[in-house]
Formats: sequence, structure tokens, C-alpha cells
Amino acid sequence: MADPGATPTLAGRRRDPAYFRFLERDGVDWDAWWDVLSGRVAGTIFRGALAPDVCERTCRRFWASPLTVSPPQAVRSTDRVAGPILVSSGSLDAYLDASERARPGLDAIWEGPGPTLPDLLEDCRTHLAGLGVKLRPAEHEGRQAAVFKVRSRANSETFGLLPHDDAPHGWMKPHLAGFEVIRVRPVCNALTCLENGPGGELVYWNAAPGPEDRRALGLPPGSYGYPLEALEGVERITLEIRPGDVYVFDGGNVHAVAPSGRPDVRRTVALWSTGLLDERTVLQWA
Repeated sequence: MADPGATPTLAGRRRDPAYFRFLERDGVDWDAWWDVLSGRVAGTIFRGALAPDVCERTCRRFWASPLTVSPPQAVRSTDRVAGPILVSSGSLDAYLDASERARPGLDAIWEGPGPTLPDLLEDCRTHLAGLGVKLRPAEHEGRQAAVFKVRSRANSETFGLLPHDDAPHGWMKPHLAGFEVIRVRPVCNALTCLENGPGGELVYWNAAPGPEDRRALGLPPGSYGYPLEALEGVERITLEIRPGDVYVFDGGNVHAVAPSGRPDVRRTVALWSTGLLDERTVLQWA
């Protein structure tokens, strides 16, 4: 007999094995990236897409940049971010103002011999153009969003990021009304690992919850994270993340950053959101 006080298993959409997997490549394969954006596979990872010296140099510049600050509602005092923060307490204009102010500082973090992340993104833009697809920053009334930000968290004995999803129902706020990103499907997360120690893996579950699934767990609107008990028995992928890796995945599935047990080790990434606005347009924003 089921325990009436037990946490129910998280429902949500389950996907078949052909979709629920990560394509792994040595170096960059933009066709695999396109497979994720097109909804054919859950994710892909490019191993060693950035050289160790590029990662090390970029980290040094990130930590030295005047743009690097403690983010709002930081979980740990050592958490830092460079770039605009999309928050419900602000306005879309405030976010676009912050994007504009941050752009020169973000560009400066990557200066030097490459290939760097901006170089890779230019390669991606060229590849997609060959398919008749345009990659561009998300816009609102002629103003552009930032195309990435850089963020660092100290690893710990607990999850670096709790199990959560980034589907539109979870992060869409009233102040984003009219922003074209609300029409993107699927919303994909893209990251470049710059530094990471042992642990800190990406944990990715075969569950894409909707608002009704959150209600079934008694989670209030706007709350963050799913209880681990609700994910017991749900199929999952654990993906090792190393400096230099670039990866993208469907953010609608529940995912988390695994613990490392090493609070002295930092996990620093460049990250952004991306996805199809229509069959000929890919948006990017952070």
C-alpha cells in the first residue's frame, strides 16, 4: 500500500530513446547542434571545443572584470556573474539597458587568440546561413538582448543547481510580454564550461513537466526546484562536464548540476538561451 505521505513521482512528458540522449562529439558539429534546436534529440556536447589556454585566459578576465558582481539572491557568497540578469522585479527596458551596458565588458572577456566562444558562434551563424536559417540576438523594438553571460558558482556537497526546468511556463514573467523570446520552441540551454573540478556533472531527467505537474506536487507558482524524491525512478542521464566543453540541451526537461563535495572548486560557464522562433530564425539571448 502506498504511503499517503510520500512525495508523488513527478509526471510530465516522457520521451522515447531516440530523443532522450546526448550526441557526443570531439570538437564542433553544427549539424548535431541543429538536431537539438529542431527537436530531434535532447542534447549534444562538443568535447574540447575551446582550448585550455582560452578557458584559463577567459576565467582570469572574468574574475578581473568590473562587470563581474554577486548576482541577486545568490545562493553562496562566492557566486559571481557578468552580464544582464532577467528578473521578475525589473522591466524589459531595464533588461535591455543592462544588455547594452554589459556588451563591451562581455566582449572584452573573450579578447585574444582563439577560437573563442564568439568565434564559434560566428561559425554557427555561417553554418546555419548555409541551411537558409538566420541566427541573431533576440530583439525588442529594435534593441538587442545580450547573447551570453558568464557565471561562476562554488561547487559543494549539495546540488550546485537544484533539479528544475527552464520551460516557458516556469520562467515567463509578466514584464516579458511582447518580447519575441516567448514564441521560441523549444527553449534550449547552451553553455560553455570554462572551469570545473571533479563532480559538477549535468544531471538530466526524462521528464518535461507542465504547470499541472507542479500543482500535483503542491509547488506554488514561481517556486524553484523539484524535490529529489519526486524524481526517484525517473530515467536520467549524468553527463561529465569538462573545461572546454560546449553543450546545448532542451531546457524543458528537468536538469540539475550535481554536487562535487569540493567547495574550493569553482564551476564557471558562459551560458545563454536559444531556440527556433520559426523554421528560418534562431534566437539567442542571456
